[in-house]
Formats: sequence, structure tokens, C-alpha cells
Amino acid sequence: MFCLASASTIDRILDSAELLFAEQGFHSTTLRQITQSAEVNLAAVNYHFGSKQALILAVFRRRLDALNAARLERLDEALAPEEPPQLEAVLDAFVHPALALSHGRDAVGHRFMRILMHAFADRDDQLHRALSAEYAHVMRRFAAAIATALPGVEKKSLRRQLDFIVGALTHTMAECSVKDARAVANDLVQFAAAGLRSAVSSPAMDGAVCTLEMH
Repeated sequence: MFCLASASTIDRILDSAELLFAEQGFHSTTLRQITQSAEVNLAAVNYHFGSKQALILAVFRRRLDALNAARLERLDEALAPEEPPQLEAVLDAFVHPALALSHGRDAVGHRFMRILMHAFADRDDQLHRALSAEYAHVMRRFAAAIATALPGVEKKSLRRQLDFIVGALTHTMAECSVKDARAVANDLVQFAAAGLRSAVSSPAMDGAVCTLEMH
């Protein structure tokens, strides 16, 4: 009974925080507003999360855990049939689950995208570092799969190119006019695959600095 009550409290706090963060942003949302919306006291937030920053991270983790689990499941499927894997299949495993989340029929994906855009706008370095460290293993898995699918790709170059793909994907996820997530995912996969293959055939000069944590 206690565990069920605790789970219910945590879910109410996370649901209220997610909704308020999406509507108002992180800085404008207070813990008092979250506790009032969740119908809990401040001690409950401090007990389960410890701080507002930890609560923000927990809101992200709840959605990103599910998203990245779906990505890795699709990646395993892409790697299973053949060696080396098809580059487009690897990229689709990364791209399509994200677009399916952000442009699904329920409101969860739309709220999460608004929160993600708040995070980008706020340039919260602490949150960025925490999320990068949390999901570095996912980026390493995809980097390794792409390297297998595309022999000859340079590791340093691949880090930058994956950064570009993440940026394009994030922008596309935030685009409210997207109606057909499957078709848009296909277009983005083809675009990314062409860029990766071009980089292998025509290596660019070193210069850009990557921001993804994959090491």
C-alpha cells in the first residue's frame, strides 16, 4: 500500500511539473505551483526528488528512458538480419521513434517537445551535461552501428555529423505542421544517410567542435 501511494505521489508530481514546465518554462514555474497542482506538500517533492533541478531531470528522464528504449529495440532489429547493417535502417531506428513521440495522437509528446525547446532556449548547461551523461551509452551504440554500416567513416567526423542529425531531428520534432511522421522520418533518414556517405567520400577539413558526449 505504501509503495502504491508513493508511486501515485511521484506520478502526480511529475505530471504536474511536466504540464507547468511546458506551459511556463522552468524559471517561471515554482515548486509551490507544482505542489498545489499535484495536491502534495513541499516535503513530498523534497523527499522524492531533493531539488527543483533534480525534478526537472526526472521529468526528462521519464520520457527519454522510454524513447531511447524504443530506439535501442529498433536498433537491435536493424542489426539482426545482416552484417554490415543498412545505414538507413540504423538511422531510422534513431529518428522515427522520436518523431512518433513528438507527433503522436496524445498530448504527452507535444508537452515534451515544448519542454525540450524550453531547455534549448534556456541554455541550461547543467541539464545538458546531465542528460548527455545519462544517455551517452545510446549515442555510443548508434555511433558504433553507423561506423559498421559505413566503413571508412572517421570517428571525429562522425561525432560532428551525429550532432548535426540531432539538431535537424530536434528542429523537426518541434515543427507543429508535421502531419505524417513516417514520411518525414523517411525524408530525414535519406537526408542524413546522404550526408554521411558524402562525408566519407569527400572528407571535410577539421574545424567544428562536437557537443555530443559519446566517449
